[in-house]
Amino acid sequence: MLGGLGAALAATTAAQALATLTVFMLPVLAPLAARDLGAAPHWVGWQIACVYLAASATSMLSAGALRRFGSARCTQLALAAAGSGCLAVLAAGLPGAVLGSFLIGFGYGLTNPAATEVLARLAPARRRNMVFAVKQTGVPIGGALAGLLLPTLAAGLGWRGAVLAVAMLLLAAALGFGVLHRPWAGERDPAAPLRTGLGGGWRALRDQPGMAGLAAISALYSGFQLALGAFTVTMLVEEFGWSPVAAGIVAAVTQAVGAAARLVWGLAADAWGSGMLTLAAIGGITVACGLALPLALAWPSAAVIGLFGLLGGSAAGWNGVLMAEAARLAAPGRAGEATGGVLAVAFAGVVVGPSLLGAAVGAAGSYALAFALLALLPASGAVIAWRNARLPS
Repeated sequence: MLGGLGAALAATTAAQALATLTVFMLPVLAPLAARDLGAAPHWVGWQIACVYLAASATSMLSAGALRRFGSARCTQLALAAAGSGCLAVLAAGLPGAVLGSFLIGFGYGLTNPAATEVLARLAPARRRNMVFAVKQTGVPIGGALAGLLLPTLAAGLGWRGAVLAVAMLLLAAALGFGVLHRPWAGERDPAAPLRTGLGGGWRALRDQPGMAGLAAISALYSGFQLALGAFTVTMLVEEFGWSPVAAGIVAAVTQAVGAAARLVWGLAADAWGSGMLTLAAIGGITVACGLALPLALAWPSAAVIGLFGLLGGSAAGWNGVLMAEAARLAAPGRAGEATGGVLAVAFAGVVVGPSLLGAAVGAAGSYALAFALLALLPASGAVIAWRNARLPS
């Protein structure tokens, strides 16, 4: 049944994976594409900043579009924008990469609020963490697909052929989501003006207890997570001396472990009855792994892969629990707005994280050392989560 929880969960997870694949497209292809685009490989820190600047603004302003068009139409728009962004990269070189990054960010910023709106309505409270954990596996699945498929496609078709293949996939998916418009139409008001709910995300952060702290955690964790996703391949190639294909496989393993870990952390949060306590534990593991990265330069390959697996399970494993917490803390019927507010702050953190890492690499000349310094972000988030977990619910 297209209007049921199972169909909604499968569809929103797929949309999340496709949108994330597009976000990681240029970072994964940077060692091959950067020279043709006239930029150094570590420029992807600034490219990621463009993506998430657009995503942050879109998430915050998404409430009106969701009410007027519904989750299905907004998801279609998101995927079409991301696919068009890929085409812009092909059409106009470095300026096209900048424009394409903003289009990809627009699509990515609309995906999560649209998914949260429909899932918050359908998911039973006792399974909320697990439902959102499953949906958020779309992020590491998309990252894993990028690491596995794009270097191989680029080896056979060139990096431009790989980008074109992603664009065609996104545009086809955008058309396919049209079948969900009618089943999900009950949540929309066609007469609602687009300005409806403008500022609702900020109001949710201000008025709903615990929401501001949750937004801060999301920003701090996101900054480290996206830096890891953006620079894993380049770091392994340039600093660890691995081949692009081998580095892509490790990046895929990292994201795949993150996908599985989201389910484990969702089960843990439901069992412990505390999403905040779970978020604190995740942050502590991320910090330990980040501090170990400079030491890993001297480790054997198997140990390096194991470290990146742990990083995937922590740095890429928190999102489902956090989205479930946002849905729990939101005012009734306002889950999409609340999620938009939290994600707007999260995406602002993503702008800062990879940009900070890119600047640190330029100054220190070491990706691993830069990641150890960046571990201050999840360390701060873990402290906030721990303090909030001890507050009365």
